[in-house]
Amino acid sequence: MRSLDTAWERANILNDWRKWSVKIREAADETLSSDLLDVYVFGSVATGRLVASSDVDILIVAKNLPKSVIRRTDIKERIIGKAGLPLIHPFEIHLADEDEAKIYFKHIRGNFIKL
Repeated sequence: MRSLDTAWERANILNDWRKWSVKIREAADETLSSDLLDVYVFGSVATGRLVASSDVDILIVAKNLPKSVIRRTDIKERIIGKAGLPLIHPFEIHLADEDEAKIYFKHIRGNFIKL
């Protein structure tokens, strides 16, 4: 029964992806402060092909990001915590500096939603 509850909660969060995306943006703003440049949603949500098994890709572009994967993971965890996301959620958070963001934009080709 527990896994069914988790799946149901994930589905509800996925359904409310816009509300949760705004919470993630607010948490990113609080965490990164003046280093935050922009936040985007991309992937199946942005292209209108969202299905039950989809994740919601969030690209957070910021200045002065650490190069260390461990330190970036810490930043992501702080954002997730401040946004109030549960342990199991459909969001995939990507942190990128301005140069790294150019690579994302090259591949997503305009299929994004700016938050």
